[in-house]
Amino acid sequence: MPAVLFVVDAFTHIPFAGNPAAVCVLKMPADDTWMQKVAREMNLAETAFLWPIAGGYSLRWFTPTVEVDLCGHATLASAFTLWHTDQLQTAIEAKFKTRSGWLSCRQRDEWIDMDFPSLATTPCHIPDSLGDALGWEPRDLFKSSMDYLVEVPTEKVLRGMSVQMNLLAKLPARGVIVTCKSESADFDFLSRFFAPAAGVNEDPVTGSAHCALGPYWKTKLLKNDFKAFQVSERGGVIHLSVQGDRVILSGQAVLMSRIELFH
Repeated sequence: MPAVLFVVDAFTHIPFAGNPAAVCVLKMPADDTWMQKVAREMNLAETAFLWPIAGGYSLRWFTPTVEVDLCGHATLASAFTLWHTDQLQTAIEAKFKTRSGWLSCRQRDEWIDMDFPSLATTPCHIPDSLGDALGWEPRDLFKSSMDYLVEVPTEKVLRGMSVQMNLLAKLPARGVIVTCKSESADFDFLSRFFAPAAGVNEDPVTGSAHCALGPYWKTKLLKNDFKAFQVSERGGVIHLSVQGDRVILSGQAVLMSRIELFH
């Protein structure tokens, strides 16, 4: 099945930073097995597949090993691709039907605003293996509908964390979000995200994780609007605003390459 993919670095305005996603815009639905094979071939955190439907586009996200329910950076990359390739006028909102309901994106100058669901976190039991997996023993643990969330005391702990991926992959969650309050005035909070069970050891920048981080830090810092930084090797900036049961995630993007598939 011949197709064209665009690789976009999301949540960055600088090439070779942020989180790269492949975007494949199709005319009609594709076979699930084919999409999974393409995602494995791309070997990026996510490959997005979209095609036109009534009211917008159907959008699905695949890691190299599984389909996922929610993905921020590949949604941002998908909207950016539609506008950049003139398949959608920049003044028109990009609307996507997904496993997590309808999501929408708007272009605002050099930024893209994404309307995503808010993911509440609640205290939960700490698995015996989590401390060994993180190399740091958490005192408290929270869980959203998808991930565990751990707060660590300092940026030094966050950046220095050495994770045992084989142990982390056995936990009953998509992944683990690790976060701390920023020690710099440039950002409100920092984070890292590990999801070896989904085929992604450490994700460079994770929009969906910030759907849980936003409400979590709202209760800690007593504010609604944040500037966050994910401290992966590539790194990326996310602005977010918690608005009731929704979180507005804002980021930038850079087009990196165009790939033509022959099969």
